[in-house]
Amino acid sequence: MNDINPIDKELLDRLKQQIEEMAGLSLHESRGQKDYEFLEFFIEEKSGVKISLTTIKRIWRNEFNRLPHLSTLDALSKIAYHKDWLTLKLDLAQILTGKTVPPTETFIPHPDKPFEKIRPRSTHTRLFAITGIILVLALLVFKNKLFKNGIRAGDVQFSAKTSVSNTVPNTVVFTYNIDSVNARKFYIQQSWDKKRRVEITKGNYQQTDIYYLPGYYMAKIIADDSIIREIPVHIRTDNWVIAAHQPPIENKILPEADWVSKDIIGVKPDVLVSNKLDTKEPFMLTFHNSRDFNIDGNRFVFRTDFRMDSTGVVCPAVAVLIKGEYEYMYVNLAHKGCESNINLSISNRRFDGKKTDLTAFGTQMYGWQHVSIINRNKFVSIALNNQTIFETPYKKHLGKLKEIGFIFRGNGIIKNTQITRL
Repeated sequence: MNDINPIDKELLDRLKQQIEEMAGLSLHESRGQKDYEFLEFFIEEKSGVKISLTTIKRIWRNEFNRLPHLSTLDALSKIAYHKDWLTLKLDLAQILTGKTVPPTETFIPHPDKPFEKIRPRSTHTRLFAITGIILVLALLVFKNKLFKNGIRAGDVQFSAKTSVSNTVPNTVVFTYNIDSVNARKFYIQQSWDKKRRVEITKGNYQQTDIYYLPGYYMAKIIADDSIIREIPVHIRTDNWVIAAHQPPIENKILPEADWVSKDIIGVKPDVLVSNKLDTKEPFMLTFHNSRDFNIDGNRFVFRTDFRMDSTGVVCPAVAVLIKGEYEYMYVNLAHKGCESNINLSISNRRFDGKKTDLTAFGTQMYGWQHVSIINRNKFVSIALNNQTIFETPYKKHLGKLKEIGFIFRGNGIIKNTQITRL
């Protein structure tokens, strides 16, 4: 941990505020366990860095006397402003020491407005700020020796190609060049999941890795704990792929020959048992359809029918995933009485069933349910059994649609699933 001064504190508060806005949370108003758990997931998804729930709570509750580790600060800074922590402090120092900046004003970067004025509370605060600037400038003398300072994404070569088309598993060949980057260790990470990373070295320019499930992924080159380059990796399919998950079973693909029928996508309980799943214990089934849909993510109609059985799950639930180039939708439905567990993500907007009335998303999961999602130019309408249950606008463009899927908590089946242009 590093000593904290008023500039550090002010900058950290700004990072927290920006990340809350990006995650669609309002943690200053009311904080709950689900908020922090979602924040943990959101930070790891966006940065590839795993920050413990305890650390996140300590940062957001201001329960610290010293700064968190630099890798943690870098992760937060990258998410909020696409720069590492020390670069943000350098930007601040340059502005504060510039001739055009009044001596009684402090400026903090903001993503929409280049700089936003914040007037200090006292002369003592200004003195502490000046001291902080001096410390920052001293640190920057050594920064090139310690960190990958000055590396732009375009300076790091990174590309990928798949070994097979429209099937899984699929070996991906990554070609890269990190010779100009100064760091202790380097990794290629398949996606947001930190467990899906392999170490790479300078002087070597190719690395292969296996993707076991279809999807639209953002592969990353990581130098120490910071992401320095990202590229999309699209693992496509010709048809649906169903995978079962229950520790220690992971990504167990259930072949099409074992599906219920030609028109119904899913499997019967005896298929799960034959694949060594304990249906009396919690498990998940994931359904994946990944391709270039050639549909604008801001204008589409999605429809499906689903149902579940009562095998081994207290609160059966399903999530519908619609993923574009830039953002995604995650629509959760649950059995009646279990609505508190529901979460929604609609591009940049997040809704938590602990703090929002999402009981309309509760339904009789053991009978056929019809769901439709209509997106009219960034205005989303969700209907259950032909009754509109939720509507919301959003701001961030989804991009072209690349993947649709389902995540069942328990055994589920689907039919009549389609996505079309609006």
